[in-house]
Order: sequence, then structure tokens, then C-alpha cells
Amino acid sequence: MLPEIERRQVVKTAAWAAPVIAAAVTVPMAAASQGFWDVGITGRCSTGLLGILGQSRLDFMITAVQGTIPAGTAFTLSSSALLNVAALGASPNGLLSISLLSGSSALLTLTSPLVQGSSVGINLLGQLVTVGLVYTYTLQLNGNDHPSSPTTAAPNSASLSVLAQINLGVSSVVCL
Repeated sequence: MLPEIERRQVVKTAAWAAPVIAAAVTVPMAAASQGFWDVGITGRCSTGLLGILGQSRLDFMITAVQGTIPAGTAFTLSSSALLNVAALGASPNGLLSISLLSGSSALLTLTSPLVQGSSVGINLLGQLVTVGLVYTYTLQLNGNDHPSSPTTAAPNSASLSVLAQINLGVSSVVCL
């Protein structure tokens, strides 16, 4: 014979179970609506041929490795020297708004979504104003991205260090 269950016990059990069931249903729905996206930040430095011939490069790339990076996603660019935001170039043009936070840091914000496989570059060569100085730059995602697998997520920051120099009258960099 089954034990008799009181009505109060059924109501009490249901009251305790409802939040657990609601939370179990809400979490997957929230994750699905959020969508997965993974930012990859890389830095590139090239001295050309022996720092004399060829084109020097000093830039960061923000890449949508997975999913679409939403508009409004922000990054901080910091420097060991003063930043001149007017000398920063973004390519393709118009995808980033750039504003000075302090003398040595700037806020870069995506003005449009960046779809998977697309990149935006930030050219730093215009920042080098004094020859013979070592410059260090770091670009970092503000907040978190949402990769499908955090263990294989792309890097959310990168750093570059260079020495500005002049060889045969041509400005170039030596990557450190």
C-alpha cells in the first residue's frame, strides 16, 4: 500500500522545484540567444630587409575568429609613450572609433559588427615620432568574448615592442 501524500507536501515540493526547472530552461535559452563569438588579436612587426629596404610594418589585427563580433565591442590600446590618436590608422576605414583615454592609452570601439573571417587592422607606424626610442604597445579586448570552446579560444590581447631608427635617411623599425 502506498503512503498517503498530503496536499500541503505536494504544494511545498512544487514550490521548491519551480525555480530549479525555470533556471534549467532559461540557461540554454540565454546561451542560444547570446551566440558564440571569438575575438582574435594579433600583432605584426616587420623590419623589411635588414631594417633598411622593404616596407616596415607595425600593426595589430582584430579578427572575428568565430561568429560575429557585435558593434560596440571595445578594446584598449596602451603605449609606453604618448599616443597620437590622429596618427592611428584603421583599415578598413570606419570600422573603429578611436578616442584618447589618457596620454598613453586609447579606446577603440567597433562601430559595425565584424563578421566571422573578417579583420580590422590598426596601423601604429605613425606613432613613432622619436628615433632611437623603444616603444611598447598592447591591444586588449575589454570584457569577454563568448567562444564555443574557451580552451581553444583565440588570444584576446597582443603586445609589440620596437626600436625606431633611421637608416640611410629612411625611417624604419627593429622588432624586439
